[in-house]
Amino acid sequence: MIRGGFAASRNERALSEVVGFVLILGIITAAFSLYLVYGVPAQGRENEINHMNDVKDQFVAYKIGLDALWVNHQTGTTVSNAFTLGTGGGYTQGSNSIIPILSPVSSSGVIGINERGAENLTITSQSLIQTDTAVKVDDLPAIVNISPRHIYINISNLQPSDFAPDRRLGIQVNGTGWQAIVNFTPRTTYYRNFTLNAAGALVPEDKYNYSHSDLTLTVIKNNQITLQDFIVQSNASSGKLYTIDLLDPTYGLNNFITYPVALTFSTYDPNPTASSHSLTGNVTYGFSELNITSTMPLGSLEYRAQNNYWIPQTYYYQLGGVFLYQPTMNGTIPKLPPEIDFTYNDSASNIVTVNINALALKGNGLVGGNSPVQLKTTLINQSSLPYVQGLAANSRWINIAVTTPDPVARDMWRNYFNATAQTRGIPDSYYHTGISGNDAFILINGYDTTSNNFDVNVVAQNATYAVNVYGVGGALQ
Repeated sequence: MIRGGFAASRNERALSEVVGFVLILGIITAAFSLYLVYGVPAQGRENEINHMNDVKDQFVAYKIGLDALWVNHQTGTTVSNAFTLGTGGGYTQGSNSIIPILSPVSSSGVIGINERGAENLTITSQSLIQTDTAVKVDDLPAIVNISPRHIYINISNLQPSDFAPDRRLGIQVNGTGWQAIVNFTPRTTYYRNFTLNAAGALVPEDKYNYSHSDLTLTVIKNNQITLQDFIVQSNASSGKLYTIDLLDPTYGLNNFITYPVALTFSTYDPNPTASSHSLTGNVTYGFSELNITSTMPLGSLEYRAQNNYWIPQTYYYQLGGVFLYQPTMNGTIPKLPPEIDFTYNDSASNIVTVNINALALKGNGLVGGNSPVQLKTTLINQSSLPYVQGLAANSRWINIAVTTPDPVARDMWRNYFNATAQTRGIPDSYYHTGISGNDAFILINGYDTTSNNFDVNVVAQNATYAVNVYGVGGALQ
C-alpha cells in the first residue's frame, strides 16, 4: 500500500508538470496570436502611414524642382528626384524582425508616367493676339502702354511752296527722356556776287543759291544729340508720301524707349497758309483680335500605393499641382494647387486676370515594386502664349477646360475652378463653371456679359518636360 501510494504521487507530480507546460504554451500562443492580430498590423499601419507622408513630401519636392526650372528659364537643365515605392527596405522592423512572421508584410507601389489616359488643357478666348501683321492705330496716342512695332511720322500732300530756302517744315515728337525732330532742311550754296556802284567800285553781296530740300531726322536722348540732321530722304519733292519709322534700329530709339510712355506730337510751320500738307503720326502694333484655341496635353506623374494595412492612396503631379485620391474621400483633392489662378481688381477697372502656366510632362513608363526609383526631368522648351501683354485687359472672354476620362478628376477640376474664383472674390455673374462631356470648364466673361468690352486679362505660358525613370538596374522603359 505504501509502495503504491508513492507511485501515484509520483505520477501526479509528472502530470502537473505537463499541464503547466501546456499552460505556458497556451499563454505563449495567446500572446503570439495577440501580437499577430494587433501588433503586426499596427506596426505595418504605422510604416505605411510614414511611407505615404514621405511620398507626399517627395511629390512636393518634385513640384518645387520643376517650378524652379521654368521660373528661371533653365531650358535643357535636368533635376533628379527619388521616390520610394514601398516600405520594404525603407524602415526597421523591430527586434522581432529575425522571425519573418512577426514582421508586417512590406507594402509596394506603382509609379507611372502619363498613365492616366488622354488628358488635355484647352484654352479658348476672344483676345488680342500677337501677329506678324501690323495693325495701325490712327493718330499718335498720348500714352503708348505697350511696346509697339512701329512709331510712324507721315508727311503727305506737299506742295511746291513747301520747298524754298526760307521754309523749314518740322515735326517734333517728345517722349520720356528723348526727342525726335523731323525737318525738311533746305540745302543752299553760298557765293558772293560783286556789282559796280556809281563810283565804279566793286561792291560784294552775299548770295545763297537754293538747290533742294532733304528730309532729315535729329534725335536727342537725355539732352544729348545722338543723331543730327541725318538724311532720311534726299532731294524731297512735292506730291509724295514720306514716312519715317522712329523705331528703325538705325536711329537708336528702339532699345531706349521704355513703355508705357507719354508722347506729345507738335509741328512747326512758318507759313501754315501756304500749303495743304498733312503731318500725322500713328503707332502700329503686331497684334489682331482673334478667336483662338490652344490645346495642350497635360501629362502626369502618378504613384499608386498598394498598402496592406493602411487605406490605399494615389498621389499624382499634373499641371504644376499635387493631387491626392483615396476611396474613403470619394474624390480627389489638390494638396498643392495647379498653375491656374485668378485675380480680381475690384477698383474702377473691374478686370479679371487669368494666370496660366501649362506645364506638361512628356514620356511614358510604368514601374512597380517596393524599391526606390529615380526620376530625371529635363525642361525641353518654354514659351509664352501669344496674348498681348501690357494692356489693362487683352480678352473679351476666356474658357478654360480640362478634358479627362476620369469622372472623379472632372469633379475635382470643376470644384477647383469654382472655389478659386470664389476665394479670389470674383462676382458670381462674371463666370460660370460646369461639366460638359469629358470637360470640366470655367467660362469667364468679366463684368460685361455681352462681350463688348475687353475686361479679362490673360497671362499664359507653357513648358514641356521630358521625364525618365531609373531603377537599380538603370533606365526603365
